Amino acid sequence: MSDISYGKIVDAVDPAPGARGGVASSLRLFRASKSADAIFTNEGKCTRPGLIVLALLLWVSRRRKLVLSEFLPGHLTGLNGRVVTAAYRLLLPRVLLAAQVMTQWERDDYAVRYGIPLERLKLIPFYSYDDRVEPEPLAWDAKERHGYLSTGKNSCDWETLIAAAQDEDWPLTIVCRGSERKKYEDDAAAAGVTIRSDIPRAEHDELLASSALLIMALKDRAVSAGHVRLMTAATHGVPVIASEIRGIAGYEELAVAIVPQRDPEALRASVDDLMGNPDHLVREMERVREYARRRPYSVYEAEIAALVGDAVRQRA
Repeated sequence: MSDISYGKIVDAVDPAPGARGGVASSLRLFRASKSADAIFTNEGKCTRPGLIVLALLLWVSRRRKLVLSEFLPGHLTGLNGRVVTAAYRLLLPRVLLAAQVMTQWERDDYAVRYGIPLERLKLIPFYSYDDRVEPEPLAWDAKERHGYLSTGKNSCDWETLIAAAQDEDWPLTIVCRGSERKKYEDDAAAAGVTIRSDIPRAEHDELLASSALLIMALKDRAVSAGHVRLMTAATHGVPVIASEIRGIAGYEELAVAIVPQRDPEALRASVDDLMGNPDHLVREMERVREYARRRPYSVYEAEIAALVGDAVRQRA
């Protein structure tokens, strides 16, 4: 039983196809899952309240059958965060068969923070390129590529990026959340940066694929971040400069340069040095391409299927 897209990988039944997540979705999952071997979902779909409700119902009914993909709660703060952490710590060890994490440090940290046995937390790194889109990562080619792009909804450090772009005349476009645009649009305009928000996914991916450079200025938070951006750039042969943060630990090889976080001068120098040295850029992009080839989506898909299959067999 699954309400997420990965459910298709394991031929799981969705009790309400197309339905939004949250507590209502969790209740539907629980009601429909009595005879299911496992419930395969994630926090993003369930939401934190929904995942707590689902885990509580499974505990009360004495069913340990929960499998989570992309378990990325991070370090939850504030009153709500403390409540969620306490609920996760009480419930998840009792109902969880297995959970996927994206980095080794998260696996170790969540085992302690949420009291989940380490063997149930499975490190399955995100895929490096999408072989459903391209048969192999595209080679770097400066033709038909123009402009710099920075995009994202999580952990984005727009302040540092805009400061780095000041007086540089970079052909830079920022694509951010609509809720962030008003906060940064004046500073972006003063730095000569175009800022957009909430564009359709197809347009977003086309913009990224045609960019000469993707800049990932990131804030260091205690949770994975940036994996989709790194993968998409590698798939389309777009060079990436990224901040050195825990969120991309283990994924640094997909970038052509890593710079200190919250350091606009270092970011500015890295962008200018890279784009001013085409021979070095070509070499770095061939390295990224070779690295990305090792981990296509098809490999990742097989590992996700194995996660669920192994969890069900161990339960039996």
